Amino acid sequence: MTAPNTKGKYYLEGIAAGNDKIINEIYKNYHKAITHLIETHNGSRDDARDVFQEGLMLLYQKAKDPEFKLEGKFLTYFYAVCRNIWFNRRKKKSFGEVTLSDDMKLMLTADEVIAIEENEQYHLYRVYFKKLGEDCQRVLRMYLDKVSMKEIAEKMKYGSENYAKKRKFECKKKLVKLIEKDPKYKELKF
Repeated sequence: MTAPNTKGKYYLEGIAAGNDKIINEIYKNYHKAITHLIETHNGSRDDARDVFQEGLMLLYQKAKDPEFKLEGKFLTYFYAVCRNIWFNRRKKKSFGEVTLSDDMKLMLTADEVIAIEENEQYHLYRVYFKKLGEDCQRVLRMYLDKVSMKEIAEKMKYGSENYAKKRKFECKKKLVKLIEKDPKYKELKF
């Protein structure tokens, strides 16, 4: 098992070197999360793009600092940077240069870190849940809504309660396999 900072170190080294491939990988892996963050806090896609770019610039500065060591997950750190940039901009009500104090930049409470990670886990879950067949989605929705296996069997017109259990197990297993194939899975540690 690789250390959680391995991916972060790889990304930071790539940012510091100006490696377009790695920067594109960061964009591909994290742009949706940052866009979602900004849009849910009264921003636009253009705002999200600007904040993402500014977040990369701050990471570039940090990556060039030989004293800097990424202690947590890259996603959590980058999300916090972008979140702080956006909230700082909203406070200033201008889109001029944004300056963040060192305390403000990355001081997150444990609850905030957990909330960020849970949000990303939920997003990943939803992406792959939608890729399941309609039958599996219905079974898992009912199961999560605490519908009894007997009732699930009846509603789904399965022959028995045991078959409903088996089907729920198969659908859940399929969902887990889809999620585990995603590169973000290792970073998020479900």
